[in-house]
Amino acid sequence: MSREKDAANYALIFFAVLSVLLLLFPSSRVAHTVRVIASYSLYPSLHYGADYTHFIRNVPANVLALLETDQENRALREKNRDLELKLQNLSVLAEDNARLSAEMKLSRYLPWTGAWARVVNKTPSDWYGSIFIDKGSDDGIAVNDTVLGMQGDTAALAGRVFEVYPKFSKVLLLTNAAASAVCSIVPSGVEALVEGRGTWLLKMNYVPEDSGLQEGAELETAKGGLLFPAGVPVGRVSRVYPKESSMNFITADVTPLVNVNTLKEVYVVHRSLPREISETGEATP
Repeated sequence: MSREKDAANYALIFFAVLSVLLLLFPSSRVAHTVRVIASYSLYPSLHYGADYTHFIRNVPANVLALLETDQENRALREKNRDLELKLQNLSVLAEDNARLSAEMKLSRYLPWTGAWARVVNKTPSDWYGSIFIDKGSDDGIAVNDTVLGMQGDTAALAGRVFEVYPKFSKVLLLTNAAASAVCSIVPSGVEALVEGRGTWLLKMNYVPEDSGLQEGAELETAKGGLLFPAGVPVGRVSRVYPKESSMNFITADVTPLVNVNTLKEVYVVHRSLPREISETGEATP
């Protein structure tokens, strides 16, 4: 038993002395290379500091080249990520510029004077009811100014200004359940009332039974409705309902030309309405 204990003590002393010697004297190139590679794997940040050469001295050239290549690859991957983000931003800006250029070109041919405004807020609980724009009384915007939305190469009715503040305004969309517009059927000129329903569809009422209304018919604001300028495109008839026995007119669903879900900018037409009409419009909702 004492012999085994003595042998264990001798072994412990031997390995302790050996460890001290390995710490005091330089290790072999192979051992040093293994130690550097292990430290690089566990602590790669050490090799990015100012003492880079201090940690890898005496390392064979092929190992040094491998470590440098790995660092270059990491740097290139970071640059690629930055470039991809910049390209995405440039793509978005290019699309915005193309859209704005087309809209500005279109507005030059409109028969109405107005100002451009950007949609700055949509209320989730009132998605098809109203929007806010970044122009207000300081920019000459007034209550009941007509608001147009640009859809492709067409300027169509989106709604009207309902509330005005110095720096922004609230727009009552035509799709609002409280909104309506007197429209005429193209090309017959038969007038009817188009009303919002709080959804993406509009409803047309008071259409004479003998009007010959068919699906696909185009609608525009009529001269009989003074709240909006005449001749503004509104939408297309998507479905015609048969006359009910208790009514002497037919109704129809209308798909508006302005898509609220893609509306980003609007063109506000300045309207100099008589005070009586303006006050009536203000009280509508």
